[in-house]
Amino acid sequence: MSKWRRKSKPLKPKGKPRNRGPYGLSIPDAGKMIGLGKNASYDATKAGKIPVMEFGKQKIVPRLPWLQKIGATDAA
Repeated sequence: MSKWRRKSKPLKPKGKPRNRGPYGLSIPDAGKMIGLGKNASYDATKAGKIPVMEFGKQKIVPRLPWLQKIGATDAA
């Protein structure tokens, strides 16, 4: 074995889920609940299909109205 062998770096996690608290979801997480990808989730938000609250530049999907809209029975 060569002494110049490259050492591998530890893998970083691809994406850390954002904690929006008990009352909100990130846009990709809300879209994931109905089978949408990241880009499709943002497109649905622009079209008004996913409700969004804006706080400055940050956008949050309110959890309870979203769960009611998609017909989820468990609000936990």
